[in-house]
Amino acid sequence: MKYRTALIVGRFQPFHNGHLFLIEKALEKADKIIIGIGSANIEDVNNPIDFETRKKIIKAVAYKEKFEDRLIKIVPLDDFFDDKKWLKNLEKQVGKFDLALGNNDWTNNILKKAGYKVLKVEYYKRDLFEGWRIRKLIKEGKKWENRVPAYIVSWLHGFIVKYNNRTIEQWNNVVLGGTFDHFHAGHKALLEKAFEIGKKITIGIATEEIYKDKFLSETIESFNMRKKTIIDYINYHLSNDRAKMVKIIPFSEFTGGADKNKNIDAIVVSKETYSNALKINQLREKNKLPMLRIIVISDVLAEDAKLISSERIRAGEIDREGHNYQLSIINNQKKELIMPESLRPILQKPLGRIYKTTRQIIVGANLDSPKKPVMLIAVGDIIVDSLLKEGIEPDVKVIDFRSRRKPIKTDTLIKDSLNKDCLYLNNPGTINLKTAEAIKEKIKLTLYKEEKSWIVVKGEEDLLALPAILFVPLNSLVLYGHWQLGIIAVEVDEKIKDKINKMIKKFN
Repeated sequence: MKYRTALIVGRFQPFHNGHLFLIEKALEKADKIIIGIGSANIEDVNNPIDFETRKKIIKAVAYKEKFEDRLIKIVPLDDFFDDKKWLKNLEKQVGKFDLALGNNDWTNNILKKAGYKVLKVEYYKRDLFEGWRIRKLIKEGKKWENRVPAYIVSWLHGFIVKYNNRTIEQWNNVVLGGTFDHFHAGHKALLEKAFEIGKKITIGIATEEIYKDKFLSETIESFNMRKKTIIDYINYHLSNDRAKMVKIIPFSEFTGGADKNKNIDAIVVSKETYSNALKINQLREKNKLPMLRIIVISDVLAEDAKLISSERIRAGEIDREGHNYQLSIINNQKKELIMPESLRPILQKPLGRIYKTTRQIIVGANLDSPKKPVMLIAVGDIIVDSLLKEGIEPDVKVIDFRSRRKPIKTDTLIKDSLNKDCLYLNNPGTINLKTAEAIKEKIKLTLYKEEKSWIVVKGEEDLLALPAILFVPLNSLVLYGHWQLGIIAVEVDEKIKDKINKMIKKFN
């Protein structure tokens, strides 16, 4: 059966002999073909060739292979992290077709579910003709030319030279936006990409209207603090002349005005915010403005291979460079960390503010007001008991039924804490690794499920204040007892987390 119109979808990064094989199969099955170029508006490490260049290359192939008269059109297809949106956009760009040919299971499945006739064509010599393999050869300076049609080799050579030697003036005005809370390595990557490709740069900083529903939004830094951090970074990395070409603006809607600004031509985003760039381009199209070129940076990962984000920093999981707050040897055979004697005089000094009574803490730390800490951790029987009697329940309560190494039991503690799920071991002068991990999990339980927890220790709980500080979210409060001074209240910020992290690394 001969079909009227066949559709081929691909990224063509770059066009190679496998693509030519697919086109030849389509021309055997149909009178005419339509070619859809995927990731049309993206530029990243996997999509270095822009849409217009890819379109020109395919037109050159059509001319050389003599199927110009059978090629109806070449259309851009934006990526969407949503199958329905991708299909809707494809149907809008492509129009009518009778058959789709391809070897990509994802696109084939979407089209099949939508009721289209799909012919799966197996990859042609896949070990040779795949875009990523050719890009890898190009990057390594190895021979790649025999994997693409000979007549486009010089064209691709020209593009590669141009791409590798491009200047920062490639785009006249580049925009990017974000909350930029607790400025981290991911933010740096965004800015550095904008500095690299833009002559003029506009940076949008989100206001409260944008981030009010974000996780732990109450701990997001002030606008002025976030702006100052960006300005400092710009002044450090750019010359005075280049810094003058950077503009910082606030924005209170996700477009930041990019949907209406005719003077911008590119936007830098992460994979996480890519969908917003697509929405902006849709709005620009309605406003009869040119589509923005979307430049997507590579993911910036923490040492646990998860994405670095302000949310994770606010939650107390990682620092701004992506280093995890963890007991670094938790995965080896050790069961506990032993405090060295050299740390004893350091730990005898209070790590935070000193209070004499529980009532002073409640007032001083706003424990009974809307401005209370993100989380309250209490380590010590007397502290926990006193808070409970004042009607304040800590999110995680760590006790050992002892005070100054003497047994102590109160009706409040006995009634609320004794169950088999909260009993843990911790020897004096140590941090038991399983118990520390339990504290971490109890903190997460409160943070994400709002469930309060107990840790009842067999042994001594004193040093467990350290992992509590290490694992708790920023702007939390950790209370522990000091036998001479009273109650120590540690207001948790990045500085104290770093200090505790360095201390724990000295344990044996």
